[in-house]
Parts: sequence; structure tokens; C-alpha cells
Amino acid sequence: MSHFVRRHGVATMAVVWLVCCALPQPLAAQTAVRDSRWRYSIVGSLVGAALAGGYYVASDRGERAGQCDPKGCALPYLAVSGAITGLFLARDVDAQRRADRPRTGTLERLSVFSAALPSMPLSLAIRDSMVAVLSDSGVSLYAAVRPPRALQRRAAGLRGLRMVEFAPGNEALLIGGQSALYAVGIMAGPARRTVNGEITALAVSDSGWLAARGRTLVMESRQGGILTRDSLDVGASVGAAVYDAAAASWLVGTDSALIRVAHRDGALVQTGRWPSTGPIRAIATNAQWIATAEGNAGVTVWRRELMTVGVLSPQRVPDGPQFAYDLVFSDAELFVAGGTDGLFRIALGAAAQVRSVSKELPFVTLVRMGADGVLWAGDRARATVVRVETTMPPR
Repeated sequence: MSHFVRRHGVATMAVVWLVCCALPQPLAAQTAVRDSRWRYSIVGSLVGAALAGGYYVASDRGERAGQCDPKGCALPYLAVSGAITGLFLARDVDAQRRADRPRTGTLERLSVFSAALPSMPLSLAIRDSMVAVLSDSGVSLYAAVRPPRALQRRAAGLRGLRMVEFAPGNEALLIGGQSALYAVGIMAGPARRTVNGEITALAVSDSGWLAARGRTLVMESRQGGILTRDSLDVGASVGAAVYDAAAASWLVGTDSALIRVAHRDGALVQTGRWPSTGPIRAIATNAQWIATAEGNAGVTVWRRELMTVGVLSPQRVPDGPQFAYDLVFSDAELFVAGGTDGLFRIALGAAAQVRSVSKELPFVTLVRMGADGVLWAGDRARATVVRVETTMPPR
């Protein structure tokens, strides 16, 4: 009997050492959550076998199995098994907390008010008190209230749509897709083709719009009651566009450059070009800054006053999202949609720094700012449009 107990004691100590010490302890800076289900199952089986062996010894090899009192037999084994189960749960909870902890900045809690979409959002536009969200099921219109209130759906019969904007005058929606640029009335009416061909970028101003058809830009504007249309080949396929009100011109992004174009002397001309680190997916501007979201290459920020001098010094955002989908300015701060990494708040100044990260949106890929200063986002994981209210005061 004593020989069996010694062997059982050695086995039990080995299992305890395996659980507490042999399993690799994650580093404090580690953010990846490992799938440990198989390892935990094996260790749990070994612990269960050791406990069963101890019970076998305590009951004189089963001879007193029916006489084992709860305090002397069941309580110790249930306590040990509960402690080991708690250990496993604590390790997984700690690993998840490390994964949710931002690499830099603080964790910011948001107040979110969402409305469900027919499918995941692909594009988002805001004008006055109305929000337009493009998905595979057309354009869903919402009142920009808290929470968003569904109004109606437009262009439900069109397929291959990619982007949406409110046309100047707020009487129609401009929708870009694989085969054309469409104009659709907000309240009623059929869709009509405005530009034929695959549309890769779209932007609007108060007096017109700009659409990219691969490497060709097409601009339509109304000046003095006269409607004009011009085009320009920029030499590379355009994937993003925005109207820069501070410079009264357009900015477009390609796989390798940020390009400025303007309407001068009755023609659309290129007036500036700056190299980018990666393919430009989105562009944001304000009175002082210009920023680009470049996917895996992260976020690049230019100070506007330095873009006209000979030596460029764009700022890179350290420890930003692993993939930058979209971005928008809010005064001197920049909000970046980082997919599963969350919504980033970046402070601009002598250096661009991540101020906070929010995790309430599981897969945020779209972000826009309304005229009233309210932030809106598109969450692909939940197929929702979200009104976002931040809790951290601006700098």
C-alpha cells in the first residue's frame, strides 16, 4: 500500500507541476490568444486520472467506495478539481484581456447607438440629417438621430455597387459600381447612368462631383448655371478621392501616390503629386492636415503648409492599426477605422500619436463625421450603422 501511495504522490506532483509550471507563461506584451483547448483537455484528463487514483487509494482500492464520507473524500477532490478549472479559466481570461489591450494609448469606452443593415456596409455618406449606407442590398437611408431611424431603401435592384455619395443639392444619390456611375433620386424615381464603366473612386463638392474610372478622372461641375464635364488621365488607377475645401481642389489616391487636381482655365489639370507608402484606400483633410489610410502600410499624415516646400516630411503613425480602412478628422484629432483592431483616436502635433483605442465595434471599416460633429461608423461584423459618442474630451 505504501509503495502505491508513494507512486500516486509522485504522479500527482508531476501533474501539478505540469499545470502550474510546464505550460508556457505568456509575456506581458504578448497580444495573440492561443488556442489551448487540446492541451488543456490532455492536462485535465491527467489531473482527473490522478484524482481518481487518489480516491481509489483512500477507499482501500474500492473496498470502502460506498463508505467514503463527503468531508473526507469528496470535498478534497472537488476542491482540487475546482481550483484547476479556475486556473484554466483565469489563463484564458488573462489572454483575452491582453489581446484587447491596445499596444499604445488608452482603452476608450464609447457610447454606441446602432441600426441593423440588410448586409455588411460597403460605403457610408452623411449629409445634414440623413445617413446613406451602401450594402449588397442597395442604399439604406437613415435619419441621423439617436438611435438611427430607418427611412427607406433605394437602388435595391442594382448589383455590383461599391460607393455612395449625396449629389450636390441633396436631391439625388450618386452610386458607383462595377459597370457605371448611377444617379438615383432620394425619394423616388429610377436610376440613370451618368458615367459608363467601372467606378473606382467617388467624391463630391458643393458644385459638382469627381469619379475615377480606373486611371481616368471624370469631373462634372456647375459654374454660373453652366454644366461642364472634363476628364484627365493621371497615369495610375485611382482608388480614393475627396474634395479638399481648404484648397478648392480634389485629392485622389493611387497605389503609389497622392495627387492633387484642379479645374483651371476650363480644364482639369494635375497640380501636385506626393509619393505614398502603400495603396491609398481613403483620404481625409482639414484646414491644417491631410491624412491617408493605406491598408497594411498604416496611416500617413501631411502638414498642409509643408506640402508645397521642396523637402517633404510626412508623419507616420506608430503603433496604429495593422490595417487602416478609413479615416476622418475631428478638429485636431484623427479617427481611424482599424477593422478588428478597433477605432483609433490619433492626436496630431509635432508627432502623430495614438491617444486611445475603442473596442466596442468588432470590425469597423467605415468612419464619417457629420456636420454636427457626430461620428458615424460602419461595422461589418454585426452589419450595422453606428452613431458613436466618444467619452474622452478632445485635446
